[in-house]
Amino acid sequence: MGNSFPTIQTEHMRLRQLKHEDAPALYNYYSNENVYCYLDWNGPESLEKSYEVIKIWNEGYEKGWIIRFAIADNITDEVIGTIFLSNFEGKRAEIGYELSESYWHRGIMTEAVNEVLSIGFNQLGLVRIQATVAAENIASRTLLAKFNFKEEGFLRQYECHSVTGECRDMFIYSLLNSEFSKR
Repeated sequence: MGNSFPTIQTEHMRLRQLKHEDAPALYNYYSNENVYCYLDWNGPESLEKSYEVIKIWNEGYEKGWIIRFAIADNITDEVIGTIFLSNFEGKRAEIGYELSESYWHRGIMTEAVNEVLSIGFNQLGLVRIQATVAAENIASRTLLAKFNFKEEGFLRQYECHSVTGECRDMFIYSLLNSEFSKR
């Protein structure tokens, strides 16, 4: 993926590498059920686990299986979410994201998705970026539609939660490089 982790500044936020010091903020926003309710895990279960998760994600970048950005507040540099590309196979990857509830409805995730799609297509040379989204997650489905992701199918009982074991229906979406135009 490259030697140095990219940093991107936008109008409302900064995308950067997660740091050890980000663990408390990460743990704090993941502790909100409204943030993790559509994910396949509940986030780190303790502050100590938050440090471990950051280490794993950063090692994953070095090994080439994930690039997970901190979404940081422009003014305070506090982590308010993350966004990632992972599951690289050929010229394909999956996008995923979450954001602290107190930052919802400000256009931050739209900016973050735009930048990560640009990195995926223009710097990493991906041909396809896909997302699986819980059927009930209307906000995420609406966000993907802004970028012209195409709904490809309905995946019955596709994703099983790592804590509860509950399986849920998901939609799969994709965007091709030829369809992407930076917003």
